[in-house]
Amino acid sequence: MRNKRILVSTILTLLVLAIALTGCSGTKNTGSGNTGTTTSANGQGSSSEPVTLRVIAVTHSWTKDLGEIPMFNKLSEEIGVKIIWEQVRSGWDEKKNTILASGDVPDAFIGWGIKDSDISTFSNVFMPLNDLIDSYAPNITRMFKEQPDVKALATANDGNIYGLPSIIPHRPNSFNIHSINRVWLNELGLETPTTFDEYYNVLKAFKEQDPNKNNKQDEIPFDWAPERGLFTAMSMIGAYGNYAEDFSGDWTSAKDGKFVFLPETEDFRKLVSYLHKLYSEGLINQEVFTQDYSQFQAKSKDPEYEIVGSTMGWSLEDRFGSVYAKDYEVLLPLAAEKGIKPVWPAHPARTKYLSNVAQITTKNKNPEITMKWLDGFYTEEMSAQGYYGSLGVCIEKQGDKYVVLPPQDGMGADEWKWTNALVDAGLMYVSPELDKRIIAPESIAQRVAHDALYEPYFPKSEDILPILKFSKDDMNELSIIKTDILKMVDIKWAQWIIEGNIDAEWNSYLNQLESMGLSRMKEIYQKYYDEYLGK
Repeated sequence: MRNKRILVSTILTLLVLAIALTGCSGTKNTGSGNTGTTTSANGQGSSSEPVTLRVIAVTHSWTKDLGEIPMFNKLSEEIGVKIIWEQVRSGWDEKKNTILASGDVPDAFIGWGIKDSDISTFSNVFMPLNDLIDSYAPNITRMFKEQPDVKALATANDGNIYGLPSIIPHRPNSFNIHSINRVWLNELGLETPTTFDEYYNVLKAFKEQDPNKNNKQDEIPFDWAPERGLFTAMSMIGAYGNYAEDFSGDWTSAKDGKFVFLPETEDFRKLVSYLHKLYSEGLINQEVFTQDYSQFQAKSKDPEYEIVGSTMGWSLEDRFGSVYAKDYEVLLPLAAEKGIKPVWPAHPARTKYLSNVAQITTKNKNPEITMKWLDGFYTEEMSAQGYYGSLGVCIEKQGDKYVVLPPQDGMGADEWKWTNALVDAGLMYVSPELDKRIIAPESIAQRVAHDALYEPYFPKSEDILPILKFSKDDMNELSIIKTDILKMVDIKWAQWIIEGNIDAEWNSYLNQLESMGLSRMKEIYQKYYDEYLGK
């Protein structure tokens, strides 16, 4: 028992340090485009000197240096700019506020870097884009005309647009799938589980009966991604038939027109108790709270043996690689007990539409040509490449179609696209018509088919919390409240799953959340949710 307490204490200490001190990595590289011209107030070239734009790009950890990606260099040459890329692959949240507060900001941001709350807090940093879009962005203007919902998503409460949106191709309605090793089930003569009890029995067999046949007890029965990201066990809260997370990262939801904060619900308490049972018996990866995303991915792609029995993730190929993926299958939503129809999270607006993928700062001395450059990402040809990669490398034009080419270098389709494009961090307009003309690889088509299996379990549209737009003052207040509350939730989520005791501490925990401003947070959310519903 004493050794267990020491282990728990060590893991929780590492968790707190990870929250506060996550490492940061970035690269600086230059995109081609040496024929740029300086720009006058009307956006026309005024000399032969190159226009240099400093751009911070927050990308996936797999994405290669953006200066090495052909489609970006070609666009820079066409517009007449030279891009100094500062690429951040990890640790952005820890350095973001320092950069925004310092005044040493770039000419533009692209990718995952900036949220509504950042724009509200540092309003002096970000330039309103409305007039620039009207004058210099015909492709973005067309997107707004054809897709008014996307323009509404991009428009702040003050009527200004500070961040550009995107519409991306071949999207499911849910970010997450739950998977299980079909070969192991067959090897051990087990049925696919449908309830929590059945799942427990399957995971126990995975741990104890050596299904990978290497004469070691190295199997990880169940694993999920770190932090409050997309691929966590929180997706299982729907097992009680009530709620589904909204994939915002804040563990929020809606039910019958009411805002719901999942970590204060009885379903959260019951889910954590169940997960503690699994963890205490070694059925959950014992490093689930200390691993980073790269380690999470590496475990399911061990080069010697399959060692992960069940997990969460974007797709089978993404989680297991092209070699192992065939041995796994989609696990449909589990019910906490027989007789309950479970709910699985879905949020079409979040999966298909991206917000705040690019901003121009008030430090930018050439906003007109910067907007022309950003608008270039929204042409049909650039949009077709924006999700999968450059023409001639990742995609091929055949008539009016864009055919995604097979991945290279031994990568799966997901890893290959993330290496060669911005994907979910990118700028593009893939209209419904263009979506049909981009021919996806088999693994992507399979992912959409898997999403359809979950469709009967998706929440009703009225039980999906929409993407809400808050006033500057309310956004700032929410940001302060949520910082404390979510830090508490992160610590307790890990602590209770590892060492238990949630029932004894539950009332005290709820009181702590209340003292941090939970009621006020819910009041603000409900106000804007009511406005959205027209109440």
